[in-house]
Amino acid sequence: MRILSLFLFQLCCVSFVIAQQTFLPAQKKYDIPYGSFASSKMDLYLPVNRTPATPFVIIIHGGGWVAGDKQGDRGSQQILLEQGIASANINYRFADSLGTHYEQLLADIDSAVAYCMQHATVWNTRKTNFVLMGASAGGHLSLLYSYTTNRKVSAIIAECAPADLTDTTTLHYEASIGLLPLIFKIAGATYTPGGSIDKRFFAVSPIHHVKHIPTLIIHGTGDKVVPFWQAEKLQQKLAAEKITHQLLPIQGADHDLGMRDIPTREMIYAAITEWIWKHGSR
Repeated sequence: MRILSLFLFQLCCVSFVIAQQTFLPAQKKYDIPYGSFASSKMDLYLPVNRTPATPFVIIIHGGGWVAGDKQGDRGSQQILLEQGIASANINYRFADSLGTHYEQLLADIDSAVAYCMQHATVWNTRKTNFVLMGASAGGHLSLLYSYTTNRKVSAIIAECAPADLTDTTTLHYEASIGLLPLIFKIAGATYTPGGSIDKRFFAVSPIHHVKHIPTLIIHGTGDKVVPFWQAEKLQQKLAAEKITHQLLPIQGADHDLGMRDIPTREMIYAAITEWIWKHGSR
């Protein structure tokens, strides 16, 4: 009788622990400091019933590397949350002409990833194999960080992102619309039309660092900020290297991907969540 009682007590304890681990409430936390800079803040969305196997997305906002804020991606966070996906939506330092370039921005992303790894046990989330996602400059940083870091990244989602800043056709085009100075700031180097390409432009170009990480590319064919041929060049490089990828062209869409159109927005988020669940739950 005593043995049976002990067994039932242990069974209840195990059941209680499993219940506590399984039925965790959803959480939203804002402006969590992940580093030592004023910009080192993240918003954290954790889904109900999460486990260390739940996909976890690091979201990097756009803004030409010199502007923007994580608040603009809270809608995406909410959609991911409703799909049972965890996310950390981060701010980071901005590029400038005084010494803050791609290395510093990548260091901020790495600090955010490290913070998520360190708090995985407390949050009951995964410690590795994160998904990196961003649009425009955020997409570029997602690609560059994922392809150059030693940490394990399970998948990338890059929306309307520049991929090859050594492409002179692109540099001339960006000069014509007044955006070349932004590229100079992120690269930490300049370019004179007709001159040679500084090696830092190769360093800051994701296309020159590709790794075998499943990559979803979403790009408007009518993008007037980052031309569609940037997406095509990356797709061709990934295909040549036999890297798992998908290019989702949004016909006629500009740099906003046509997100104001409800069917287009639903199609894009369906593709994003499918990619995350397919490649981000490993």
